Amino acid sequence: MARKPKLTVVGGPGPAAAVPGHNGISEDQARALHLSNHVPAYERALKAKKEADAAFKNVCKVIKSEGGNVDDIKLTIKLRTPEGEKEFKELLDRQRRVAEWSNLPIGSQGWLLDEDRRPITERAGKDGEKAGLEGKDCAPPHAAGTEAYDAWVNGWHAGQAMLSSGFKKGPATEVLRDADKSAEKKVDEFDQAASE
Repeated sequence: MARKPKLTVVGGPGPAAAVPGHNGISEDQARALHLSNHVPAYERALKAKKEADAAFKNVCKVIKSEGGNVDDIKLTIKLRTPEGEKEFKELLDRQRRVAEWSNLPIGSQGWLLDEDRRPITERAGKDGEKAGLEGKDCAPPHAAGTEAYDAWVNGWHAGQAMLSSGFKKGPATEVLRDADKSAEKKVDEFDQAASE
């Protein structure tokens, strides 16, 4: 990557030494710089940018035509940095946690035709727990008297227990003291909320 040249004000340091015109140069010099340097330099850079954009798009097309995936390449490049690796691990951890909350066994695809290979009692227990956490009725989809039925009911009770004991009611809203009432020493909403 080319380094940017250091620019100095023509005519000496500071605005006091500048003569009429931009950057201490005359109007004719500014026009000459504009037409002979700035416009051609901008046109060259714009052309190079357009060529680079076209080349980039062509590379992406080749990758797709050869069965590759541009998103996979972006991820590979991202994982080459410690920051990218940390962000990716956090994403995986969040996805794993949400999959467990949804009772999607880790390592499965989650498609309708996939077979869940966990024991029926384990699946039933997790399904019951999820139903309990969602506040659904205790209505196991399994036949009464089976191990799956009992596991589902036990899971439902565990979910209900978590639901009922895991949350404490906090303040509904934050009440701030009214500045006018503070000076008058009158009881207001702030005092009432503080005494509760």
